[in-house]
Amino acid sequence: MDLQNFETYLMKEERSDNTISCYKRDIKSFLLWLDKDITAINEFDLIRYKKYLNAKEKTVITANRKLASVNAFCRYLYDARLIAESYNVKLTKNRDKREYKGLTPEELNKLHDHILKTGNLLHTCIIELLMGTGIRVSELTGITLNDISLDENNSYIRVLGKGNVNRTLPLNREARQAVANYIDYRGEKQTQSLLVGQRGALGRGAVEIILDKYGEKLGIAITPHKLRHSLAYKLIKAGTPMTTIQQILGHESILTTNLYTQTTEQDKVDALADLVW
Repeated sequence: MDLQNFETYLMKEERSDNTISCYKRDIKSFLLWLDKDITAINEFDLIRYKKYLNAKEKTVITANRKLASVNAFCRYLYDARLIAESYNVKLTKNRDKREYKGLTPEELNKLHDHILKTGNLLHTCIIELLMGTGIRVSELTGITLNDISLDENNSYIRVLGKGNVNRTLPLNREARQAVANYIDYRGEKQTQSLLVGQRGALGRGAVEIILDKYGEKLGIAITPHKLRHSLAYKLIKAGTPMTTIQQILGHESILTTNLYTQTTEQDKVDALADLVW
């Protein structure tokens, strides 16, 4: 099935490019499993698919994400008058222990120091922005030269987040210097995109590959999302108010922010180790 109309439907709902990509991938898997005409979809198909995912997927979170994609697809089918009812399957309640998904301070320092030592100004700019602001990789690759202010007393970047919501984030000294150094090195290009490689503006995949290669060298599993979690955890440890962290990360709901600030096992050990009665 051609999912172009579904993609257009999601774009009109102002879904992010990443969300649209995930939904399309999830629906392709669903249609392969379904193996019948979409106009014949019914509530029992969704219930059976939910059971299938809960048995197949390693985590409830992954299964629920795929179910959310199917629910959105059914809304589209109903709005397009391809099915008679807007079917919706309830997500599975997740009682699994949530674990911290960021890097340890030792891993962060190791990664940061290694990239700085390479002298690669593009890679330094990437790591300083990710570690210093916690922006999503899609937000990072969407930054243009017009989104940047490097005034010593007021340096910031402007990013376009989920739901096409803009937010402004101040840059710390390291990030400001890294961006300034890279822009000088970058010089004049045909594109206004900040991050430019040999083949033009960098996409999210290129940034993920860059970090993955450093991870292989250092023996650390690195993703932009892990760096985002790492910043949120660091801010919590520093006593930053949750509402401030919410605004930094660009979350509509503070409940989402809560998911980025999980206690680590070492926190529990430290909390109990020095307990005196």
